[in-house]
Amino acid sequence: QSRRGVLRRRRMLSRPTKARSVGGGRARVQTMASSSTAPAAPEETQELVTRATDDAPQGGFINDLTQAWKDIEEDEDGNLVVGGALGREKRLREKRERLLTHASTAKRIRRGMIRFVQVVVDLSRASLVADMRPSRLKVVSEELQIFVRKFFDSNPLSQLSICCTRNGVAKVITELSGSPHRHVEHLKLLGTQKLGLDCAGDASVQNCLELATRQLRDVPPYGHREVLFVMTSLTTCDPGDVFEAIEGARKNRMHCSVVGLGAEVHVMRSLAVETKGRYSVVTGEPHLRQVLADYAPPPPSLEKETPSSLVQMGFPNFVGGAGDVSGQGELCFVGAESELGKGRSFACPRCKSRVQDLPQACHVCGLSLVSSAHLARSYHHLFPVPLFAEVTESDLEMDLDDGAAEHCSGCGRNLSGQLRLRCPNCHQTYCITCDVFIHEELHNCPGCEEAQ
Repeated sequence: QSRRGVLRRRRMLSRPTKARSVGGGRARVQTMASSSTAPAAPEETQELVTRATDDAPQGGFINDLTQAWKDIEEDEDGNLVVGGALGREKRLREKRERLLTHASTAKRIRRGMIRFVQVVVDLSRASLVADMRPSRLKVVSEELQIFVRKFFDSNPLSQLSICCTRNGVAKVITELSGSPHRHVEHLKLLGTQKLGLDCAGDASVQNCLELATRQLRDVPPYGHREVLFVMTSLTTCDPGDVFEAIEGARKNRMHCSVVGLGAEVHVMRSLAVETKGRYSVVTGEPHLRQVLADYAPPPPSLEKETPSSLVQMGFPNFVGGAGDVSGQGELCFVGAESELGKGRSFACPRCKSRVQDLPQACHVCGLSLVSSAHLARSYHHLFPVPLFAEVTESDLEMDLDDGAAEHCSGCGRNLSGQLRLRCPNCHQTYCITCDVFIHEELHNCPGCEEAQ
């Protein structure tokens, strides 16, 4: 029986195949025998392959995938990038174009230096979609950790809080605090059941707005109230009218910005427009990182929303116990929760109560507690580094005639055939790498500091 089955299969495979095509109002049957076309000779096949290879367009999609390992480099963040030195120079030029906008308007725009920001993370079931690897939630968690560190680096006097929405409700994850370490540790737990932060149900924009209003209601009038939504869902499950909640947020002078990972939603667009925020729909992980990075610098502030006023601040002493400044001492109650602790704490200069992190308001007398380092780090927003001008060919010829140095004043690299940038105050010449580093990280011109 097995032989008969094998012979039957061979007989069926050797039969000609039939393809049916419809045309002219009736069906016609065409027979295509497998033996009607003879196989091409090896010489002809090789010739066809060679001809197809020669006619293929250079620099296409296939060529992008078959680049040599020498074109792959590691950037400053530890990521593998393709493009070599040309790609790196292109990214530096893009950073400089963004600096043109900030540096040219920094002295003409009033900015909110003390910000109180609430970050809303969408933990609905839409966060488990795998269009971003490994999932949307994992990408959002990693990018928010980078954003928190960059936010406190750009806003040392500001405070931040994190909340989430899942199963149609809103929940506070961290209270308003100036400690980036606490926020980062809780962001690492997103998607786990340790604190009930697993993804489930639908998102609720109305509940998030009401929660943010209660959280930011007691913010001082000089503070800049902001809410940042990181949404993965395209729907919202609200117990009432969400547009009434949007109107309440507008009356409380809250600026709500939205970062969407799916598509544009009318409710979120209305929220951003009514509260004078920003709305962005990201297309990938690099775009998400760039959008969050653009949100980190202090935003413009209107005088009628945050009037100018003198802010009384206190500089607490670092103590470990009852009057001990060595970091070792007796047990004491720390923070608004009156946790019994020992070790790192700061004593309020007015009421001598203890707080754990800076900057924050004293939970007893309400005095704003900061350190001198926080004020020094916010100095560059008030007096930014002037924008460096590009050296033209005529200026370059004059510099060479005068015997000017052909090396970068920052890193000492030879600038022959490269873009040169010059400080308008000290007239020192820098490369584009040092220019981006000075404006984004250092916030001080080395030539101007040396002249002083």
